[in-house]
Order: sequence, then C-alpha cells, then structure tokens
Amino acid sequence: MQAWLFETPVFLAAVAILILPGLTAGVALGLRGFALLALAPAFTVTIVAVASLANHLVDYDWGPWSLVAATAVVSALVLGLRLLWQKRWPRPAVEPAGRLVWLATLIGLAFAFVAIAVRFASIFGAPSRVSQTFDNVYHLNAIRWILDTGIVSPFKVGGLNYQLDGRISFYPDMWHALVALAVQATGAPIPVAVNVVNIAIAGIVWPLACVFLVRQIAGPRPVALLAAGVLSASFAAFPYLMVDFGVLYPNLLSISLLPAALAAVVLVARAGDADTLTAPVRWVVLVGVLPGLALAHPTTLMALVAFSLPIGVAVVVRHLRQLRDRRAPWSRYLRAFAIAAAAFGAAAVALLLIRPPGAAFWPPRESLIVAVHGALAGAVVARPADYVVGVLLLVGVIAVVRRRFPLWLVGSYALAAGLYIIVASFPQGPLRTGFTGVWYNDSFRIAAMLPVLVLPLAALGVVALSDLLTSALLRARAARAGRNSMEPSRVARAPLAMATGAALVLALGLSTQLGPALAFAMRTGQYAYQFTSSSPLLSPDERALLDRVGSEVPEEATVVGSPWTGASLVYALSDRRALLPHIYGERDEATLEIVESLRDAAPGDEVCGFVEELDAYYVLDFGDREINGGDPDGEVDYSGLEDLGESAAVELIDSEGDARLYRVTGCN
Repeated sequence: MQAWLFETPVFLAAVAILILPGLTAGVALGLRGFALLALAPAFTVTIVAVASLANHLVDYDWGPWSLVAATAVVSALVLGLRLLWQKRWPRPAVEPAGRLVWLATLIGLAFAFVAIAVRFASIFGAPSRVSQTFDNVYHLNAIRWILDTGIVSPFKVGGLNYQLDGRISFYPDMWHALVALAVQATGAPIPVAVNVVNIAIAGIVWPLACVFLVRQIAGPRPVALLAAGVLSASFAAFPYLMVDFGVLYPNLLSISLLPAALAAVVLVARAGDADTLTAPVRWVVLVGVLPGLALAHPTTLMALVAFSLPIGVAVVVRHLRQLRDRRAPWSRYLRAFAIAAAAFGAAAVALLLIRPPGAAFWPPRESLIVAVHGALAGAVVARPADYVVGVLLLVGVIAVVRRRFPLWLVGSYALAAGLYIIVASFPQGPLRTGFTGVWYNDSFRIAAMLPVLVLPLAALGVVALSDLLTSALLRARAARAGRNSMEPSRVARAPLAMATGAALVLALGLSTQLGPALAFAMRTGQYAYQFTSSSPLLSPDERALLDRVGSEVPEEATVVGSPWTGASLVYALSDRRALLPHIYGERDEATLEIVESLRDAAPGDEVCGFVEELDAYYVLDFGDREINGGDPDGEVDYSGLEDLGESAAVELIDSEGDARLYRVTGCN
C-alpha cells in the first residue's frame, strides 16, 4: 500500500478535477449543504461535456485552463438564470440538516471510501498496472490521443476509434477527458492516472450520489444516510464489475452518476421526502446532470429513462387525484392524458428503437430461475449471493408496500430486475433485443446498474428494522419498569433509535465486506490486472521493453505491431505513434499492405513506399499470445509481422525476454 500513498498528490488532483468545477456551478445556482457537494461531480461532468461539444465547433486544446474557462462560462450562465427568478423564488436552495445527520452522512461516506479504495488498490495491485482486457487498448490510447491532439470532442475521437461505414463516429469520452486532465495537471503516467481517477470515481462520486438519492427518498434520517454510505461499498456488481469486465471505464463513470441523476428526477417530480429546493432550482439540477450523464455513456441515460417510468406513473396518478379533488373539468383530464401519452410514448420509442452502433451479440448466460435468484440476491453474472443485502431488500420492499415510502421505488426496482432477467435468461431474438438491445444485450452492463435501485430499498430496509427493534427495546424497557407504555416518548426513543440503527449498519458493513460476494469480486478483478508472463495483454517483459522504446525510437516515427498482442500500447505507454492504435477499426491500404507484407519487404516494393510514407521503420513483436484468442473473423492478415526473427527485412535493436523491437532495414 505504500506505493499508493506516493500517489496522494495525483488523487487530490483527481478529486479537485471531479469536484471543484461542479461545486462552482452549484454555488452559482444557490445550492448549499449536502446537495451542493453531492451534485458537484455530476455538474463537473456536464461542464466537461459542454466543453467537449464546443471543441467540435471551436478549435482549442483541451487542458486544465480549458476546464477553468468552461466552468466560468457555465457558472456565469447559471448565475444569470438564478437572478431571473430570484425575486419570485428568493428562498435559498439549501437542505437543512442537523449535526447528527451530517455525522451519519460523513461516517457512511468515509466507510465507503476506505472500503472501495482499499479493494480497488488490491485489485489493481500497483498504481502503474494496466487492465489486461480487450477494451483497454482503446481506452489507454484514447487518453494519449487527447493529450497529443488536444481534441476532446466525442465526434472527433473517431480519429482513433472505430470508423462506421463512412458515417460520423461517436464515442462517449468524458472519462478519457477527465483522466487526461489528471495527467496534464500532475504529470503522472497514464496508467497511474487511470487507476487513481477510477478510485476517486468509485470511492467518492458513487457514494455521494447514493447517499443523495436515499436522502431524497427517505429524507434526512441519520440511519438511512449511514446505511446508504455503507451499502454503496457492499455490491459485487458495482463498482467492482466495471474494472473487471470489458474493461468498462466509461460505464464506471456514468453509473456512478446515475443515482444523482435519478435523485434529480425525484426532485423535479416531487416524488420523495425532500421538499426544500425551489421549482426552478429543481429543473436546473435535472438539466444540469443530463448532458454529463449522456456523454459519460448514453446507455446509462437510457437506463435513467427506464428507471424513471414508475416515477412518471406516480406523478400521473397524483395529478389525476388532484384533479378529482378539485372537481376539474374533463378538458383538464384530456390535457393530462395527452401530455402523459406523449411523454411515455417518447420514452418507449427511445428505449425500443434507439440502439448503439456497436455489437449486441452477447447471448443469455443462465436459466430463468438462476436469473431471478440473481436479481433478488445479488448473485448476478455468476457472482456469489449476498443474502444480507437480499433480506434488507425484501424488508425495504415490504416497508414501501406498507406506504411508509414512495411506491414507485419498488416499480423501478422491478423494472431493473426484469431487464436483468430478460437479458440473462431469455433466448436470443427480437423480444430480448427489443428490451435490452440498447444495453448491447449485455448482462454485465445491466447487472452493474441493479445496485442503483437495490441500494435505496436496502437502506429503507435498515430503517424499518431499526424502527422495529427500537420499538421492541423500548417496550421491553417499559415492561421491566412496570409500565405499560405502547408509545414511548420521543426523548427516550431518539438516542436508542440511533444506537440501534448504527449497530445494524455496523453488522451490515462487516457481513458484506467479509462475505463471499466481495471476496469473489476482488479475486476476479485481480485476475484482470495480473502482471505475469502469461498475462493476456501485456507481460512484464513487454512492459519493460515499452519503457525503453521512448529512448530508442524517434518521436516522429510510427511503430508497427499487432494490436491483438498489446504492441499498440506503445502509443499510450511509450508516447510513440502506433500504426494500429486500436484492435478494431477501418484499415487503409497502406496499413493493410504493411501488416501483410513487411517481413518480405525489399527495395522498390509497394510496402516500402508505404513504410517511407508513414515513417513506419520500427516494429514491435510481442509473440503469438493474443487477447481474447485473437481476431475471430480474420479480417486483417497479420502474417507480415510473423517470424520476424527469420526475416532479412528487419534487424533486432532491443529485446526483453520474448519481446522484440526491430528496425526495418529491407527498404534501404
């Protein structure tokens, strides 16, 4: 752990990048208290999103000063809007809270940060480790591309990303932009910045958003807020799954923001227990989180739409009851139905017709019974069950059904669980794709979003159990004192309730942190970051050679190498241009000719002309070990990069174990 302590300055910079811009915008909006802090990361990502879209229209270099300028512009706009409504709604946008509420909140957040940070550090192994997964070739190289070009537009990052039949490419690159800022601000190597920023996102942004959501549903109840913080570190499906499978770093960011975005919907719909923010502030909060969520990853925005449908139903039912109580004319009913039909219709169209351009080929992975069990007990995608959280979920559902808390929450959870059951167990076909195609028909992505709904229900389960135990203890105390008090005084109840709730949360924290679900999540995560001679993407020998490439290859040179072997990470890790910066993508004629014919190159050959044109005189040979077993479709012939040790077209200039760096000499 000592190595991680040396990266404290990078961590503090990452936290500042994630919090301070959004904090500035929140102050301009007039937010105070916990809402100001909890919404700051979501506002920050929206500021980055606004800056990235501006970068599509205006040519500027992305960096810390760009973020400062974007923060100033957005905050000035928000302040101007606030001044427009100040006279009509002068009340400050603050959620009052006593010391006990703040204490419970901070203890829960501190627990979550320590638990998540320690597990993430254990999963990563060392600050400089990289994920040995397929998508990481793109993620690391995209950060280098932003640093080199200054381009952060999600419509221009296609310069590195997949090209789609000549259409404008799009990739949600908010996570990459944030990591690039951390590199620029601290000078940290890209792998270190990646790991430290991920710890900040998972350990700070996610727990803040979870506690904020529970606060909107249950109000400022200390036990609920303490439980929310502890529970945010208790799910194997999130955040740990996102640094294991894929690797899905953009989804780590977007799902960490999802509870805050759902809380913003609750605020606008007045569907919770908190009623302290004025109407315009509520709407600005919602509008302020949506762009960042969409550009962090659009599929998470679609999840927000889906999870908000039961809230919409609750709003419609409440409005119809109000119309009935007011004895409104039929025209008001017709208008309400028209608006509701338009809103729900738009949501249905978005969920059923909007599809990401990438592949959606993942098949179902388990039976219907196993999928149902997974949705109820947290045993998703073959993870061990956590029955403690499962019991709390059940108690929370009972508490909601008994009308202690908003009923829409059960509907949202049922919808999320239903999506998981469909994607995990239904056969491939139009029905399954119709419901889950927007999430690539991927069980892992939907499983990672389930905790967003399970957590508040489990927190409400803690509240219900705490109230039940407190009442039982007070009755027992009264019976021992010879009194028959069925309604103990609030003076006696308050401290006992807090003590009972704290004890329950402590037991919850210990049981989940020491249970099999998180232990399994950590083991599988560690496998994704293993750093051995058999690592699927990058071995210690290959990494050692990459560390020397920068001193052996000229800055302007292009390095040839198969992306399937990890050689393309020369761009991210050695700061030398890679001929193939990503595993997939369109390949031009020059690239195809080089990878097919380089080993047999001779003066006057077509391949030599392309080598000279691209300044591609260096080749990395990382052997025949390929990520995910190599190219399943054989779309590109890499035979020109094979058996280079026997080729007269290249000469060996450096090696480390089986990793080789060659210089092309056959074209001279």
